[in-house]
Amino acid sequence: MLRQAERESARSKTPGPRGWPVVGNILRVLQRGMMPTLAECWRHHGDTFRLRFGTRSITVIVHPDDVERVLVSERDNFFKGPSYDPFRLLVGDGLVTSEGELWRGRRRIAQPAFNKGSVAALAGKMTRATASMLDAWAPRLHVGVEFDIYEELLALTMWIIGDTLFGLDLRGTIDRSAEAFSVALDELSRRGNEMIRLPLSWPTPGNRRLQRALATLDRTVHGIVAQRRASDERPDDLLSALLAGHDERGQPLDDQALRDEVITFFLAGHETTALLLSWTWYMLTTRPDIQEALQAEVDAVLGGRTPTAEDVARLPYTRMVLQEALRLYVPTWSGARDVGATTRLGRYVVEPGEIVMFLPYFTHRHPGFWDDPEVVRPERFTPEASASRHKFAYVPFSAGPRMCIGNHFSLMEGALILAMISQRYRFSLSPRARIEPQFQITMRPRHGVRLRVEQRR
Repeated sequence: MLRQAERESARSKTPGPRGWPVVGNILRVLQRGMMPTLAECWRHHGDTFRLRFGTRSITVIVHPDDVERVLVSERDNFFKGPSYDPFRLLVGDGLVTSEGELWRGRRRIAQPAFNKGSVAALAGKMTRATASMLDAWAPRLHVGVEFDIYEELLALTMWIIGDTLFGLDLRGTIDRSAEAFSVALDELSRRGNEMIRLPLSWPTPGNRRLQRALATLDRTVHGIVAQRRASDERPDDLLSALLAGHDERGQPLDDQALRDEVITFFLAGHETTALLLSWTWYMLTTRPDIQEALQAEVDAVLGGRTPTAEDVARLPYTRMVLQEALRLYVPTWSGARDVGATTRLGRYVVEPGEIVMFLPYFTHRHPGFWDDPEVVRPERFTPEASASRHKFAYVPFSAGPRMCIGNHFSLMEGALILAMISQRYRFSLSPRARIEPQFQITMRPRHGVRLRVEQRR
């Protein structure tokens, strides 16, 4: 245990930008933006620094050693508390935000659907959906045509999530649901950065937009649950597992619990994979040599046929390309934990009531662990290179017990889709493209990812 004097001394030494009385650093963020502020602080203050937003004190960590402490070795001192309240407006107490026995119970219910064998069995549904998308592209995407691949991939990954995890054909409702998710994430990100959070019941324009989006999603999700309950069919999917599951008191999951989990898996399961693939294609347009190497592997291994789950292991370069895109453009660019017990992070101390924020976006670019971190180099992820690197220098799916349950699902889905698109198309970046990362709850391309179809070699 640290003595009081030691705690105060260690805490007072945590560097950070000077703030204004009462409001702290909120004006700096409003003037410069959150990401520019964080980047400037990392340059000036190093791998650990403190920001203050009103009464909230946030210690930001970048070094892999501290990431390991928060997510694994000292994880019992941290929890997902009030810092996640804005996100809870969307996902409630779903798997991403729940804690303790509630989280452990929900994880046990969902885990069988995400074991490697269960995920591999879904490959056929993933490739059939992708083939349908490619067939729809064929009449309109010829050489010279420009399009937004992010918009296309959002629809595809939502279709895949509906089919694989919930046994649903959502093609008729994808546009409406995707728009509602987008609006909700925009508004929740804005609320997360507010110094004073107005109650959702206040009729501000932002609150009204958020309420309409949440109502759309609630109607969709409750309809999904009601349709399955009314059916005699119980396919072997996540929705059936949730309907058959029990809470920490041994009771069946109620409608609110089912709603929270379905929303959570729809959001986590479709947007993050669409983002990964969209950023991957942007990355490939910056390195045509890597795009050619990817296509050469796909052609050599698949020979024009549709890939299977077993083929993913035979496409190592394809997987390394995805891993490098996850390093540079990690969709979940930040994470946070509320501090539950006094904990030393390196030379500094955090106290109960504070927040710790970790930043995979910066950790994945840490020059102490990555040579030429801004350079695109898929070979960083050969087995030998990965084994020699700090285990927590690369955490695109978080780490420890709270690691994303869908990491195998996402990587297999990403590899299959990337391979199938590469079989038919070669892209360059449109001259009219405006590539600007938008650092919200996820890292989204503010203006999409506009590509031009090129002649495939």
